[in-house]
Amino acid sequence: MDIKNLNRYAFILAIGIITILLLYKAVHIPILKDEWETPVKYINHSVWDIMMYTSNSPNNHILNTLLVKLFVFVFGSRDQLILRLPNILSFLIYGIAVFRINRVVLKEDSYFFIPASLFFMVNPYLLDFFGLCRGYGLSSSLALLSVSFMVSAYFYQKERSVWAALGLSLLASYANFTLLVFWGAVTLMAWFYFMIKEGGNLRKLIRPTLVILVVNLLYLALIATPILKMQSTDEFRFWTSKGFYYDTIYPLIEYSRSGRHMIFEKSHIYSVVIFGIILANLIYILIRLRKSGWSRNYLYHPAFVTTAILLLTALVNIVQCMLLHTPNLHGRTALFFYPLFISVFASFLGWLNHFKGSLVKPALASVLAILAVFHLADSFRLNWARDNFFDVNTFDVVRYIDEQYQVKPVSLKTSWLFYHSFDYYRYIDKYPWLELKEYDESVNINTDAKFYYVPAADAEKLIPTYEVVYKPDNERWLLMRKK
Repeated sequence: MDIKNLNRYAFILAIGIITILLLYKAVHIPILKDEWETPVKYINHSVWDIMMYTSNSPNNHILNTLLVKLFVFVFGSRDQLILRLPNILSFLIYGIAVFRINRVVLKEDSYFFIPASLFFMVNPYLLDFFGLCRGYGLSSSLALLSVSFMVSAYFYQKERSVWAALGLSLLASYANFTLLVFWGAVTLMAWFYFMIKEGGNLRKLIRPTLVILVVNLLYLALIATPILKMQSTDEFRFWTSKGFYYDTIYPLIEYSRSGRHMIFEKSHIYSVVIFGIILANLIYILIRLRKSGWSRNYLYHPAFVTTAILLLTALVNIVQCMLLHTPNLHGRTALFFYPLFISVFASFLGWLNHFKGSLVKPALASVLAILAVFHLADSFRLNWARDNFFDVNTFDVVRYIDEQYQVKPVSLKTSWLFYHSFDYYRYIDKYPWLELKEYDESVNINTDAKFYYVPAADAEKLIPTYEVVYKPDNERWLLMRKK
């Protein structure tokens, strides 16, 4: 078997294995707090009300909500797998985007094809969101597909691919408004494509410029109401403004490591490696431009396109924070920066691919592939998710009550922290024997609930009337039973 076919089969195998893992997580991880509003509230609204943000909550990731509403209508069920299916399927879109990028940047017969593909896929923090009912996985997949079309647009000089990239960037930001900065970067790259293609001929630039302008104005008109509603209720207050590095880059590296050391213990060292790869790409581009006599034709190279998209996205984000005084993106809201950087890394491997040496390239490719597989095996957890991790024991608590307490129905009171996960299952009537008591933001010592589920820190307030009977998650949370 030649290396081209080997790469194809290995790629399909990797996509298949990860998809199975995502399906497992989607079935076995309970609905989390931030997922709750979509099936219980948002999809009950009309399509127009969803698009116009009848509820001002930023958890209404519009495109994701619309897809969930469609899937619930088609399948006739609000089962958690159905709710999470749009994001699971979006991982397949993500895989298509990875294949399209690597096919251009590396070629299918490259030793680096599989290592680069794996690096796109082995971030446990990113994979979490492909198995949840949120907009983050969907938006990341659409963003990467947009990058793939922009890369092919420049490389093959296809105008249609430019428009596809721009359209996909709109969809990516419609799945999650934090990607508006990415849409801004893609808009600039689309206009720049026509500028270098027409050689700065202003007359020929008028038509594509007007099309870009009209498309963007129409999109702005569509999203103006949701953005203004979010702004009016101060929905951006959850983020901070300590600087792009400390708010965005460093936390994303930390979360992507998932508590594992990998090669280096400190995340700052990985930051140096990341900046080094970006700098190497910039130097490579400048050297090739200089050797070509500053010919604009070299600006069609994937190394330029991927690096420019990443840096422009970061720049638009920084300028937005400075001018509009919005906080920096953090954690899940900055998640799309990961595939953007890996596309830069793939283009970095692309120009390394040109170096001679029969053993160096396969040896380096093998090391990178092993590191990627090891990181996924070491950090990917089937029954845990970083975001809203406090909800992952919902099934365990219900199972314990069902097995240990035979008298049904039985009442349960929970801390506000856990309430929404349990409330989803009350809403779909999954456990008809379980009576969930009303929501309270503080511990209610006067409740008549048979069981009370609280963080360990709140247990003392209930000790006079309740006793601990179950301790999930290393005793961080406690299930208590009325004495």
